[in-house]
Amino acid sequence: MSVGPASGTRTRSTRRGLVAVTASLVLLAASLTVLAPPASAAVAPSATTKVPLQPAISFPNGGSAVEGGQLAVRFHANGDPKVASFRYSVDNTSLGSEVLAGSDGTANVTIDVGSVSGERPVHAVAVDRHGRRSSMTQATFTVSVIWDLRGQALDMTTWLPVAGATIRLEPAGIEMITGPDGYFQFDVDPGLYTLTGTYAGPPSLSGSSQQLEIDGQGLWLDLYLFPDSAS
Repeated sequence: MSVGPASGTRTRSTRRGLVAVTASLVLLAASLTVLAPPASAAVAPSATTKVPLQPAISFPNGGSAVEGGQLAVRFHANGDPKVASFRYSVDNTSLGSEVLAGSDGTANVTIDVGSVSGERPVHAVAVDRHGRRSSMTQATFTVSVIWDLRGQALDMTTWLPVAGATIRLEPAGIEMITGPDGYFQFDVDPGLYTLTGTYAGPPSLSGSSQQLEIDGQGLWLDLYLFPDSAS
């Protein structure tokens, strides 16, 4: 069977078309290979994603303060050059305060210790310029009281403070007159004491003697005064 000229032409045309299509597919595959990143580059972690190092907390002037005083606190980046600031808080982990880090990677703040005595925590994290935080660190300072006995004289019938009441502490042999809010305060050595209170009136009030032990850690006492039976 012979093949005519037209049939041969069609066969050669078909072959050229297949070759062209195959070449296009090869070029497309090659271009996709060039555009796709290497598998290792897709999964390798970047050094810039590392969070800052955990900071250190210290107390330059010592880790103790008296009630109502202030305390110096220093934060240190531990040599991490990425640290731009420190976020910190006292007594909780809210980290509501922030201070910028100096060129040496440290920052100093002064905090008000308030009126809560005993051991108190400071929490802090280091923050880099992208806002990434380190893990949290904690240090503890101590607040001591500056009084031994503090209290309030109250009228037992009205539950209101008694101003002008005489409060006496034995055997120290000392007494004081309460102020507008009925408050009194004594600074004495630790030991056993007896506390009494009277009010000249009118109406006259007095309180039963109360024995108490003062241990130097600070003691609060509400002293209730009752109407005198003769008044």
